[in-house]
Amino acid sequence: MKASFKKVMFLFFSIILLFTISANATEGKVIGGSMHESPEWFKDSFLDISEDIEEAKENNKHFMVFMDLEGCPYCSKMLKENFINENKTSEFIKKYFDVININVKGSREIAWDEEITLTEKELAEKLQIQYSPTILFFNYEKEVVVRVNGYRNPTDFKYILEYVQGKHYEKMTLTEYINKIERKELYTLKDNKMFTKTKDLSKINTALAVIFEDGSCTQCDYFHNRLLKEKSVIEEFSKFTIVRLDANSDEEIIDVEGNKTTAKQWALKINLDYRPGVLLYDNKKLISTVDALLFPFHFKELLRYVSGKYYEQYPNSYLDYLKVRQDELLKQGINIDLGE
Repeated sequence: MKASFKKVMFLFFSIILLFTISANATEGKVIGGSMHESPEWFKDSFLDISEDIEEAKENNKHFMVFMDLEGCPYCSKMLKENFINENKTSEFIKKYFDVININVKGSREIAWDEEITLTEKELAEKLQIQYSPTILFFNYEKEVVVRVNGYRNPTDFKYILEYVQGKHYEKMTLTEYINKIERKELYTLKDNKMFTKTKDLSKINTALAVIFEDGSCTQCDYFHNRLLKEKSVIEEFSKFTIVRLDANSDEEIIDVEGNKTTAKQWALKINLDYRPGVLLYDNKKLISTVDALLFPFHFKELLRYVSGKYYEQYPNSYLDYLKVRQDELLKQGINIDLGE
């Protein structure tokens, strides 16, 4: 009897173990991440920000903090194209900037100012970092004068570097500066059957996406040829009314709040310097702004966050939603591709 009981229990636990192994075997995987290392020429810092700024000033340079995350494909792409590859942008950075790296999940202690010392992770939380990479530029008064959210290619990043190096931040915003300088015409605005043509956005009652493009846009071809052809993105975008604007246009329109303006004035007002910049509204309320390159998974999930009203459940951050959503998809056996 005892022997039979043991056999039954052994069989029972074997079945449980088998189901556990099977469940684990069917769980999805995260792919598309990219490991990276900081260039060797980044400053070897004691992580005292005030001291680093003083040293940069003595060398007639500005101080830059590159905040990244392990496995971040956007960080790898930006480091490779702007800092590692030998080009005019990387040469400009070496000449005019001192750069340090901070891991937004790291544990090293940073003396942010004379009163505040934080770990890398605590600093990222204090600064409400939503993108990786996030790049901070400081003036000699130890103030952040420019914050760059996410990836920029060498052409766009060079404009930002020149803005800081020339101390144009003392006279104008980055958006004003970029609108003022002469930029190459690289792109002709493309139509898409998902776009709605209207001059009065105040009459739109659905979830709304307002896309700002212009002729100097370096990422618009990727946006149209990759994102807007991705099935999952199209599915999520179908829940929006999508209006595309030429950010250089002086044609009068009516914005979401019913104000008369132009696309150019609107972009200046909100300091939208990235193209294609996307404003995502629900119930006529701005929920999120896309002001950096997003690959398909992150872009379609941000659309879902807005149209599905998940911002009501996760009001503090899209990243709070994304963490739960990612776990949910993996448990369903769905692979998540973070890459291009």
